[in-house]
Amino acid sequence: MNDISAPDNIVWPDELSAQSFLDLYWQKKPLLFRQAFPGFQSPITPDELAGLSLDEETTPRLITQDSNGHFELEHGPFDEDRFESLTGNDWSLLVTDVEKHCPDLLAYLQPFQFIPNWRIDDLMISYAPEGASVGAHVDEYDVFLLQASGIREWQIDSSTNPDLSVVPGATLKVLANFSANETHQLQPGDMLYLPPGVPHHGIAASDNCTTWSIGFRAPALSDVIVNFAELIAEKMGTSRYTDPMLSVASPGALDQQTLEAFANLWKNAVDLTDAELAALTAKTLTTPAVDIDRPVYQTEQVSLHTWKKHPFSRFTYLNTAGFDTAGIDEQRSPSVAHSTLDSQASHNLDDNSHDVAFFADGQQFICSRAMAIALCANESIISDDLTHKDKQVLNALVLNASVCPDD
Repeated sequence: MNDISAPDNIVWPDELSAQSFLDLYWQKKPLLFRQAFPGFQSPITPDELAGLSLDEETTPRLITQDSNGHFELEHGPFDEDRFESLTGNDWSLLVTDVEKHCPDLLAYLQPFQFIPNWRIDDLMISYAPEGASVGAHVDEYDVFLLQASGIREWQIDSSTNPDLSVVPGATLKVLANFSANETHQLQPGDMLYLPPGVPHHGIAASDNCTTWSIGFRAPALSDVIVNFAELIAEKMGTSRYTDPMLSVASPGALDQQTLEAFANLWKNAVDLTDAELAALTAKTLTTPAVDIDRPVYQTEQVSLHTWKKHPFSRFTYLNTAGFDTAGIDEQRSPSVAHSTLDSQASHNLDDNSHDVAFFADGQQFICSRAMAIALCANESIISDDLTHKDKQVLNALVLNASVCPDD
């Protein structure tokens, strides 16, 4: 990759700020940013992107269009021969989780951290020759579309009730009756924000067209409930249903006594304290979406490296002030008196010396707030800079492969 510095901040249009953007546009309506990142230069070339799609741990997609205009989807990783067979302008390459496979690109997500960390999903990079597209479609999540190289034209239907019907029987969910009421051509550094459900169609208006899609997680409500139920079931252990006060019943009848017993079982299971519900939420939101092989290090190696969040890990923390720490989870490390970490991310926050409930890849620990902030902000930590009890948490994170050496 090219050695190019990542931009520090978004240049907001029309005197907007991060907060006014959230108030006026977030999940409400599209917004065009002209030169959101002035002079933007992509640190990754199209050839490097294609090379990344050959890696067996990546999940790239190739979208092609036949002479009848029908789109076809292929899942990678791909072979070099596949790219050599591509001709014309009837194809697009999309690579997801690029920042996880190329951790240097994590710095490019820093300007978007005014949105809660857990919401940021991934950086997807797409490449297309002039004239190529993936068809008109809608996304179920918020996305910032940053033009990295070349030119892409975006057609948008920002009407109140757009037609969302799709082409029947198609491999991709391409809109059948797309009609745009806005058209924008984006140059490098320009960016378009789209809330969920807005129909859009991107067409490469030049060769060497690469677009970065910074996507945001929007968990399906059914998935959240299933995850909560699984965690509650874990906590219940091997307990079984009992009915010591059973009454004589008619054969085959589901009597009122049984119905009430199961109703009480459900009510008791979901009658959670604030701390328990907060822990369930944090565990659910930090459970990794992708299961990959991670190198495992031993605790005797901890002092040999500086450590950072593993690119595929998910971290968050809960301020334990007002909570009974012991009531959140039984699996916890001893409390921490103080950490010497100095995190830039800690400005305007409360005292960093007190304990927080720190969650990493669905597991919970208790550590100093300073340590939690540093890890969530993707900063490096050194074992020698930590208190003894924070070191215990770092050791556990190393054994869980939730952190990795940053060298």
